[in-house]
Amino acid sequence: MKARRLAVCYAICLILFFLMPLYSAKGQDYAAYSVQINVDGSALWKITIFSDINASVDTFSDFQNKVTNLVDSASNITNRAMTVDENSLQINTTISSQSKITEYSFLWQNFSVLQGKTILFGDVFQVNGFFTQLYGDDALQVSYPSTFSVKSVSPTPYQRNDLDKTLDWARTQDLVNGKSEIILTGISLNNNSNQPYLIIAVVAIVGAALSFSGFYIFKRRKALLETTMVAPPESAELETEEGKILKLLKSSGGNMHQSAIVDQCKFSKAKTSQLLTALEKRGNITRYKKGRDKIVNLTERARSEQNGKPE
Repeated sequence: MKARRLAVCYAICLILFFLMPLYSAKGQDYAAYSVQINVDGSALWKITIFSDINASVDTFSDFQNKVTNLVDSASNITNRAMTVDENSLQINTTISSQSKITEYSFLWQNFSVLQGKTILFGDVFQVNGFFTQLYGDDALQVSYPSTFSVKSVSPTPYQRNDLDKTLDWARTQDLVNGKSEIILTGISLNNNSNQPYLIIAVVAIVGAALSFSGFYIFKRRKALLETTMVAPPESAELETEEGKILKLLKSSGGNMHQSAIVDQCKFSKAKTSQLLTALEKRGNITRYKKGRDKIVNLTERARSEQNGKPE
């Protein structure tokens, strides 16, 4: 019995002895792909390699050739012009303890297809050995703009976060085994339920503005008409001046010299004579000559009319 237990322990230790290098290699050497989809159809690729401190790193030239060849192959497969932004090519390496982290990044122009408010991508994964041409099969995360939502996605990701706008696949191999197609559609930043109220508010504001403008124009037109009204006829002006003469006569006891009326009313002799003639014809005054002047008297009718009017 004891020998049997020792045999089992020996077998377990032997299995662990052979599995340890494999586990260590896997733990020290793997890749993580990150693809950020942009609204202009481009995609920013970041590939993070976790490796042993002694692992080799691609030279800039090797990395550039690797990416350029892949993008050219994708362009031929999709029949869509694609390029790599050469200024975006970067390699950053960080070393800590016994591990090395290397990040390769580049901007893939025309990675997606734009159709109005829709972004489509995934056709590039039809390239034979797509991820093998990069850094092998591993995890992939796709992020997309905040103003877009996922309309459909194939193959189904193992994790989808609509709040963070991310899609995750545990294996990139899932994307190249079948037809990959991800469709994003633009979403409105405004709540559509508020649109009727917004329209009503706009109409009300426009109506108020038009009403104010109409009222302002009406007031201006009215003021302009008042300032450009035709002057009152001469007869009205004469009546006012005649009233001045009648008032003067009343305050002087009912009779005055015509020359005194000229002096006190500041009228010319001709105008005074004209006014007095009109008053005389209407029966408001009488005149008689006295020397070189004339005496002007209020008639009884004029006196009663003057007394009947409030001063």
